[in-house]
Amino acid sequence: MDNLLDLVLLNFNIFILIVVRITGIFVAAPVFARNNLPALMKIGLSVTIAFIMLPLLQNNNSLVIGSFIQLAVYSITEFLIGILIGFIAFVYFTSIYLAGTIIDTQMGFGMVNVFDPQTNTQIPVMGNFYNNIISLLFIVVNGHHLLIKALVNSYRILPMGFSININIESVNLMTRIFTEIFILAAKFSAPVLLAVFLANVLLGILARTMPQMNVFVVGLPLKIIVGMITVIISLRYLIPFSERLFDRMFIMIYEMLQILSKG
Repeated sequence: MDNLLDLVLLNFNIFILIVVRITGIFVAAPVFARNNLPALMKIGLSVTIAFIMLPLLQNNNSLVIGSFIQLAVYSITEFLIGILIGFIAFVYFTSIYLAGTIIDTQMGFGMVNVFDPQTNTQIPVMGNFYNNIISLLFIVVNGHHLLIKALVNSYRILPMGFSININIESVNLMTRIFTEIFILAAKFSAPVLLAVFLANVLLGILARTMPQMNVFVVGLPLKIIVGMITVIISLRYLIPFSERLFDRMFIMIYEMLQILSKG
């Protein structure tokens, strides 16, 4: 323990920069950034991970910091790198919210929202349902470990003291990411969209053949029932979808780091 404290004191500037980059992930990344997690717990985890990473990085780092202003500038850069890693991961999780919004709108739950403690916003019912399942799967497959591994590998690509330069390639990559989010959300909600569409066609046929039937009274519960049955049936495909989601998430994180490393 004394040796570890001595190591921290000898490399205090490096230790601070490591903590700052880790803190960026805890601000934006899914699971880690949940607002219902105590702030003290996040700080403790950040410091603990920094303690573990310091012996790995201090031998491979030649950064010299001569003033507090220089340390502050480097800290801002490190925080932005951590935020970027966490933000890309969070953006892929938002595809679940988008898919839930589409499903809720089609099922008639468009006006029904629940409070999400992670974002402090109102989110769709089905979006919250799917997000809870995806978050559990993310933990089960050790996605949080892979996120920390991405953080460790980021030091090989973007070492401490690296200055971020936003270029056209990084902007194009973010555009591709947001485009892919919409495509993933559309694919995920496609079964419910198709089932509800067929239910609407059936209601249209019934309205023409039986004009005395009140389509509005029958249509709402029918779409809810059809939608819920489709959701239950399509749950079996949630694991393959989550695997695809997590793979694309980490691929894009590393691709963004590689682009930024080119300057």
